[in-house]
Amino acid sequence: MDGILLIDKPSGITSNYLVQKVKRHIQSLTNKEIKIGHTGTLDFFATGLMILTLGKATRFTEYFQGLDKEYIAKGELGKVTDTYDIQGKVVEEKECNINEEELKSIILSFKKEYFQYPPPYSAKRINGKRAYQLAKKGITPDLKPKKIKIYKIEVLNIDFPFFEIKVYCSSGTYIRSLVKEIGDLANCGAYTVSLRRTKVDSFLVENAIPLEEFLIKNLEDIKKLIIPLEKSLPFLPQITLDEGFDKRFITGQRFKVPFNIEGIVKVFSHNNKFLGIGKINNEKILKPEKVII
Repeated sequence: MDGILLIDKPSGITSNYLVQKVKRHIQSLTNKEIKIGHTGTLDFFATGLMILTLGKATRFTEYFQGLDKEYIAKGELGKVTDTYDIQGKVVEEKECNINEEELKSIILSFKKEYFQYPPPYSAKRINGKRAYQLAKKGITPDLKPKKIKIYKIEVLNIDFPFFEIKVYCSSGTYIRSLVKEIGDLANCGAYTVSLRRTKVDSFLVENAIPLEEFLIKNLEDIKKLIIPLEKSLPFLPQITLDEGFDKRFITGQRFKVPFNIEGIVKVFSHNNKFLGIGKINNEKILKPEKVII
């Protein structure tokens, strides 16, 4: 079983717990050990698309982690929690004197590139410790801002004190921080009530199977859900090697290629067999990065 699996995560579990549930179910059906990884966590309270890598595909997990993502989030104005979400303790309350047009204008102003601070309760590492581990001990984490980009932001609904938004953003964007930032500009604070990841690059949550449904599937049905390796990296440009060059690639050799492409590519043999991932430099030299054997 080599490929990727699209799972719709429910609220109330961690991403790692989801991975373990999927792993145990597959192993119970096959009586074999299987490697499974995930390509980006979702918060405990959040729902939506998770991309799991299975078998040989776990070697390609890193290529999924920097992909752009889309979320639908609901925020509540007038309150701030210590976690910036519904799980946290309310640490500030303030009356919100803002009208719908003003709020819309604030929300739409976030279509930009800027430096964003992660929430104090996040998985960011600080001197070997997770930020949330420090925050739980009452220590304010020394978090550094990271450049992120909001490509598109839409107002889906406003029903004071609640507002709902759809956000298409770069990897590393914290929607919890974005909702709080909207509240800050509204001069009354805000926290995230609900969060759903709806898209990762071209992968859609509509094509994912809810975890509860997956856990009652038989082995044959599960095999049908797995996207094979050769189709699992649609976001990378593809090259096809001439006959005889596939052996050079899988043995780790570098060689010149006739393609006007620079950077990371997925590599196929002349008979359309997926060989792995390579990198082409500005002199058109292909270097094998990850090889399927």
